[in-house]
Amino acid sequence: MRVYLNGKEMPFKEGGYQYVFMKPYQRSQTEVIKKDYGQLTLQLYDNGVHIRTLVTAEEVTTLINRDVAVDEVNKKIYILEPGNKVTSNEDGSLTVE
Repeated sequence: MRVYLNGKEMPFKEGGYQYVFMKPYQRSQTEVIKKDYGQLTLQLYDNGVHIRTLVTAEEVTTLINRDVAVDEVNKKIYILEPGNKVTSNEDGSLTVE
């Protein structure tokens, strides 16, 4: 299965990734639309983040309206805000400030 995040292919991880919001949110709303070809999930957060995920038999495509940093070691996707700094650690993980 192919996996894309904001237009870039990334490795598939069993169990998926965890979203880490750099700007906390209080409320969110999720809507799932099922079609013959797959499923579209829309997630809207009160901090301005919008996440759209389309799952088909061949691929998973996710679009997030923010810059992101992917920590493949810890299976986390950091949803960045302006001013966040990302550094890579020796073990391949990320530190976000």
